[in-house]
Amino acid sequence: MRTFLRYALIAAGIYAAALLYHYQLGAIPFLLLSFYFFYEAYKVIRYGDKEESEEDGSLLNSQE
Repeated sequence: MRTFLRYALIAAGIYAAALLYHYQLGAIPFLLLSFYFFYEAYKVIRYGDKEESEEDGSLLNSQE
């Protein structure tokens, strides 16, 4: 569910960026989108991506 929410937020950001870019205000949503990507990267670096590690854990453990 969280993955879908992330994709929906990114899609909404891209749509808003295209709309505001038409009015020559394109830098604003791209700046906000870059803050979002930095936040997501910080979470993964700091806390790890626990959702993917649980799903892929069995695959990695079977190769050991």
